[in-house]
Amino acid sequence: HTPDIVKYLYELANDRGIVEVGAGNGQWARAINDFHNLQRKQTNSSGKSFDLVLAFDNMQELPLSPKIYHQRTVPAKQYFYDKVKLASHIDAVTGFASRGRVLMLVYPSPGSMALETVKAYIESSDQNDTVVYVGEGKEGANADEEFFNYFLGKSSDDSKKAEWILLKVMEVKRSPGGK
Repeated sequence: HTPDIVKYLYELANDRGIVEVGAGNGQWARAINDFHNLQRKQTNSSGKSFDLVLAFDNMQELPLSPKIYHQRTVPAKQYFYDKVKLASHIDAVTGFASRGRVLMLVYPSPGSMALETVKAYIESSDQNDTVVYVGEGKEGANADEEFFNYFLGKSSDDSKKAEWILLKVMEVKRSPGGK
């Protein structure tokens, strides 16, 4: 992520929150929540405090193992979000606490999980209407072709067609080494 992306996501969801599915160790959730808390301090906000991002993961494919990066390591202290909750992708978006929040998928695993999550998200509430996707494009390493076809209106599933509007495209900072 970049400071501009974190600020944009904060502004997009400040009044409704974000539910991040497939959060891994929660680096994005941590950055956004830290920015949110900083904004609250700078404006002396007296409104009810809440976690802007609710982060969920099934903990099956963590990129950085908690066995290595445990609580006493620098990466865990500085970058990981200690409030990532254990849940399936479907349970994460159908729970009451997720209703009305922006759905965020960051580098979802290849396969059907991303599209299953989006469909469960929109079916669980009429308030669920905004999806943030961070990852490679069609034929890349994230999600699958059906996921992209769904947003392009080319899905083979006509049971509940939704129309989507692309609000913004932003460049994500590459990791060291360009990988």
